[in-house]
Amino acid sequence: MANEVIFNGAPSQVINLPSVLKGGAVFVLVLGIHLCAATYFTLEWRLVILQAIAVLAGVGLPFLKTASTEIVIDSKRITWSQGLFRKHTSYLDLTRVRHVSVVHPTWQRVFGTATIVLETDDARHRERRLPGIRHADRLGSRLVALTHRSQDPEAADTLAEIA
Repeated sequence: MANEVIFNGAPSQVINLPSVLKGGAVFVLVLGIHLCAATYFTLEWRLVILQAIAVLAGVGLPFLKTASTEIVIDSKRITWSQGLFRKHTSYLDLTRVRHVSVVHPTWQRVFGTATIVLETDDARHRERRLPGIRHADRLGSRLVALTHRSQDPEAADTLAEIA
């Protein structure tokens, strides 16, 4: 069997929504403190702008991390590539996957994404997560079938006949 690519893409940027909300709350808090303090002291706009840049950097880094992530799932393994300046790639053979589950957090469900959780027999990484995946239920089902096929080819044929 040739290596058939089942998924090739990046997580959805929706997974960064909590970071944006936290950054917005911090910025409003900092601005509120500066405006309250302005009644007693001279307002230093340079300081406000510097703090706003720091908050934007904190919010922007997760976006860059997500944008620089690529996930490729084929019939034999899962490959994660990540990094802007220095690329880091890791592999997980499907024979090491023991359980696949799909988690639908409420805020991700609104946008049609979910997180696929892979439990493995790898001692260093017992759990791997694929966050912000569109059509995660369908991909999770395909992963379950592939892990069964890679662990027991006869059982996979039986599963295919039942389906």
